[in-house]
Amino acid sequence: MSSFDQSRGSSIPSSFPRQDSWNASDGWAAPTIAPPPTASSSSAPLFSNGHSSSIDAAHKLDYSLIDEDQPENANAFGDNLLGRAGLGYRDGEPWQLPRQQRVEVHVKPELGGFFVLPHHVFLVVTEKGSSVERRYSDFVWLLDCLTRRYPFRMLPALPPKRMQLQGHYLASDDGFLDRRRRGLERALTFLVNHPVLKLDGLLGTFLHEQSDLALWRKRTPVTLAEESVTRTLTPTELSSLPLDLDAKLSSLRSRLPSLVEIWSKLAVTTDRIAHRRLNQAAEWKKMREQLNAAVGIEKSGWRANEVEVVERDEAQVGRSAGAVGATEEGSARRLLNGWAEDTKRHRELYINFRDLFVRQQTLGVDNLDQLQKRIESNLAKLELLRQLSPPPATFAADFEKLTTAIEADQRAIDTLKRRREFVRWCIWEEALFLFRSTSLLRTTLKDLAEEETTFARRLGEQWEALVEGLGAAL
Repeated sequence: MSSFDQSRGSSIPSSFPRQDSWNASDGWAAPTIAPPPTASSSSAPLFSNGHSSSIDAAHKLDYSLIDEDQPENANAFGDNLLGRAGLGYRDGEPWQLPRQQRVEVHVKPELGGFFVLPHHVFLVVTEKGSSVERRYSDFVWLLDCLTRRYPFRMLPALPPKRMQLQGHYLASDDGFLDRRRRGLERALTFLVNHPVLKLDGLLGTFLHEQSDLALWRKRTPVTLAEESVTRTLTPTELSSLPLDLDAKLSSLRSRLPSLVEIWSKLAVTTDRIAHRRLNQAAEWKKMREQLNAAVGIEKSGWRANEVEVVERDEAQVGRSAGAVGATEEGSARRLLNGWAEDTKRHRELYINFRDLFVRQQTLGVDNLDQLQKRIESNLAKLELLRQLSPPPATFAADFEKLTTAIEADQRAIDTLKRRREFVRWCIWEEALFLFRSTSLLRTTLKDLAEEETTFARRLGEQWEALVEGLGAAL
């Protein structure tokens, strides 16, 4: 049986930290991003939209706004992050996302690199059975490439390679390694479930290439052209943008800090609940050991015959305490692997979109306004040149130079306008995907309720069995 057929995730060591310090404000390593584009005055435009899309249209999300004038469609899914407008999906596409693909990341017990630059090696396992070994630097390379290709898509942040605590770097501590492993696992899980990023060839190479990724990178050229260059929007896609897009995105932007803070606190709270349950399980096991030790000492010497009845009760309570401890430990680990991870995954959705807004502000800028002013200046020079009488000897050369510059700048402006439209459309599509991703909470919350119900029922059955056993002895 594969690990995907077993309970969610791997077991958590008892040294797992109780608080999640990778909150919204620190600890996350942002990938390197390319500088914002600018258009030059050369005849060749900086961006080209003549290439066909590299994304399979069959896998592309295609959303449209429900007509709010129709009462049967208005607010079809209730209030949402983008305002009170209901959002619908074409061709009967359900709002609820399907079951998410999972990627498991494990830390190999032996270090790589031997005596030269030793490092931890991660085993990446997909649901289809593919298994590859990767270094932390391979994850950094993948996110750097995806950020350059898809700067206006939601992208996961990587957990830090090491963390400094009171002057000491935590890089080999078992608890820290497990947290980093889980962070890498959540990042890959996000990528393989994103409707666009999951189709990228570099992600496929990362998940399936069996050779050392550093060697593969040396022998394989990689194109990092921005998505706006390789992707051309259709008229239908452009018309899907709502007229109040800026207001909707502004509403979402204003809510993100509070959402990140709340879900960060919720992740910490869930971790604390699970670890308190782990600690309580350990105490019940100690109680079993102590009762067994007491019975052993009592049996080692003379005592009244009536004491044997008490000893049997003590032994029975000890066995029940051990069973209760095992039940609580199992529940705590399922909570850590389930609801605790889901809260962090949901928190990271908002963090990823917050970072997307940051990239929009830095990489979405261009020099379109400067180009327009330069065109106006060159047009004025061209008009003055025409009014000169008699025309100068260099009239033809000057006229050709100004005309060529104006045409080149106009082409660059047209390209930058298309890029601006693409950025707006891309962020809108990501906002809809963010909104739709919240549907996964329905399954998560149901799983939590079922798990806690089963846990409480099992504890009740164990204590009731103990009461019946003790009552029969009286």
